[in-house]
Amino acid sequence: MAYLTLSDLTFAYQGAATPALTGCSLSVGEGEFLLVVGRSGCGKTTLLRCLKPALAPHGVTAGEVVFAGTPIGELSPYDAATLIGFVGQDPERQTVCDTVFAEIAFGLEAVGVEGTLIPGRVAEAADFLGIAHLASRKISELSGGEKQLVNLASALALRPRLLLLDEPVTRLDPPAKLRFLSAVRRVNEEAGVTVILAGHDTEELFPVVDRVVLMDAGRIVSALPPRAFVKGAAGEALAFLPTVPRVFRSAEGTGEPPLSVREGRAWLKEILGENTATATDGGAPNETDAAQKKPELLSARDVWFRYGKDEPDVVANLTCSLGSGEILSVVGPNGAGKTTLLKLLAGILRPFAGSIRYEGKKGLPKPGRGGIAYLPQNPALLFARDTAREELSEMTAGTPDGDERIADVTSRLYLDGILDAHPYDISGGEQTRLAIAKLLLLSPRVLLLDEPTAGLDPVAKNELRDLLRELAKTGCGVVVATHDLAFAAEISDRVATFFRATLASSSDTRRFFSGNRFYTTQAVRLTRDLLPVSLTSEEAVAALQERTGGAR
Repeated sequence: MAYLTLSDLTFAYQGAATPALTGCSLSVGEGEFLLVVGRSGCGKTTLLRCLKPALAPHGVTAGEVVFAGTPIGELSPYDAATLIGFVGQDPERQTVCDTVFAEIAFGLEAVGVEGTLIPGRVAEAADFLGIAHLASRKISELSGGEKQLVNLASALALRPRLLLLDEPVTRLDPPAKLRFLSAVRRVNEEAGVTVILAGHDTEELFPVVDRVVLMDAGRIVSALPPRAFVKGAAGEALAFLPTVPRVFRSAEGTGEPPLSVREGRAWLKEILGENTATATDGGAPNETDAAQKKPELLSARDVWFRYGKDEPDVVANLTCSLGSGEILSVVGPNGAGKTTLLKLLAGILRPFAGSIRYEGKKGLPKPGRGGIAYLPQNPALLFARDTAREELSEMTAGTPDGDERIADVTSRLYLDGILDAHPYDISGGEQTRLAIAKLLLLSPRVLLLDEPTAGLDPVAKNELRDLLRELAKTGCGVVVATHDLAFAAEISDRVATFFRATLASSSDTRRFFSGNRFYTTQAVRLTRDLLPVSLTSEEAVAALQERTGGAR
């Protein structure tokens, strides 16, 4: 019997020309774990919010949602608050208290749980997620991953039976992402909580979810077990496959598709037999060789920075450079200092010691066209107009080819459908694409991007990859601070790790990822010691075809 039922659910925002959801029908069993995928703006967030009464969007709703035998609109305020938990994508925007204990207890106090019971409920949730040691810590002192676990604990303390997760790991570094998803899996398996997770990052989820729900233009297209989804994926749906099943499909594999790295390696070994070889880096150039190829465009020399006189150093004795036409990716844990580095390079922050140089000279160019453009983690900070169209038009004011350039970037970043929408009324992924479009219209010499793939669906991510490559060919230097290792592997000339207030390692992209055991891509994990080192699924397929002559 279905635990949650959506029957022809349709929803339209006030004043919208088209519905955000159209005829969505879905039955979810108690204890199921569902993954919802689809293009940015397809309705994933709207769908999840329609399942949480307190967060339901304002607009016109038709159809029915029944939870545990009760229409969701008829749930009592207490049941709606406690039985249905929700965790969003931005850890910073979900906390309201100063300390971890107070944050987890806040929801319990709000729904009127007896005071003597609250410490036990807080302790249970914190212990279950392994964060009891953080109870007395200030929220402001936590990493992004720790904050997201606190948000999850706050939801679990209310003892929900349905947990809704809206892109919960998009802003987390890889280790934090794994810890969070491991916690969610335990919640589902050990506590029997029904979980519906919407997201674009599917690498770790296909092996553990029960079904994958595909949405397109506000409609539920399919709801299939992961292996069935892999077998039937076609067109844009292929982009939502994790690396291992994507390699399987691209290589025209037969039989049951592998979902995890472990299953993928077993499949490769079966195909290759004795025809395996230890992977090598193929003589990849080292850091010095890569840096010497391009003239220096932007650099930091012996830079130090802290946010307060008595605060610890966020950047310490850091030296780095960016060549003309070079793409440098900076990776590292939440809170390491990547954003601070970008702000220093952009001139938003000034170093306490050391210097930032542009084209070999101290000082930076004036803000504006042909200079340095910076994308913050929160792209909404760049918006001040009433429509997306106006946001773009202000960037080309006074230029003769403005309309043509806007049309080109709008098409390339799939913005046509939101041009008349308010920038705050579009999805997170659409906000990111709009913000990037604004910056590209400035024709920058240096582009600094802070988590540019957060909220982007795989199709939009591929388009951004191609745009950055084209931009680099014109001589623009690009620095990307990112947790998306696969994206970094695809676009970068060099990759550097931010660790202990400085860049601890910097090397050619192939050498960087092939030399790492843990901080690397799924394709490297899949092919290590079986095929020549492959950073991406495309490289893995090419290496497999070369080794086997196309036989599967």
